[in-house]
Amino acid sequence: MADTQYITKNRLSQEVNTARVWVAIIGAPIAGFLMYSLPNFWWIVGLAYLFSVIGAASTKRSGAKGELKTLKLLEKLPDSYVLFNQVDVPNSRAKRGFTELDLIVVGPNGVFVVEVKNNNSKVTGDEQSPNWIAHKVGRKGGRYTAKVRNPIKQLKKQVHVLAEHLKKNRASTWIDGVVFFSHRSARVKLSSPTSVPVFERKGLVDYILNYRPKRSPSNFEKIVQQLALLKEGNIQK
Repeated sequence: MADTQYITKNRLSQEVNTARVWVAIIGAPIAGFLMYSLPNFWWIVGLAYLFSVIGAASTKRSGAKGELKTLKLLEKLPDSYVLFNQVDVPNSRAKRGFTELDLIVVGPNGVFVVEVKNNNSKVTGDEQSPNWIAHKVGRKGGRYTAKVRNPIKQLKKQVHVLAEHLKKNRASTWIDGVVFFSHRSARVKLSSPTSVPVFERKGLVDYILNYRPKRSPSNFEKIVQQLALLKEGNIQK
């Protein structure tokens, strides 16, 4: 079993719980105020507020489930692999001052950044497009589409930011990226071959185990140490 000592409670799950608390604490007073000041229309505003909170919470809940499901798969790796989740890597070019990486795997045959998507639909696109298209079916059978940020572009930025950080801290190494669609209903149809592997539901663990780098990491412990320091910084925020 892989080393999971650096796995912490999923941040998205915590944010969902926080959203529920805000609905309970703030939602009720707002509804009361609106009932008093807008007796004929308060319910419209109240419902809009409620649906916005529920929608955001639903997206985060789905993301959390995807990451947890992927972690369960990665835990099957041998104990020579170390897992990290939700690592904030300093990035002066990002609005928040850091770039969040879903999952990182450090093993004897390389370092892997895993970008997790939990879409329960067919997704189409290509590597160069800024967005991919998710083809969805509504509860009543109606079909519609929604834009999804191109995960390959996201992943490449994450790999670049992490590589820069490790190099700056004398833990330079080659980093590979993988996109993983974790939902059992995910179907990915891309119009052309991609420069990074994209898996749906399975294949991730076998890919990592069978990966043959041109040169294996010679500074394994230094890399783990630097990632552990980032996790420690995350906890202290």
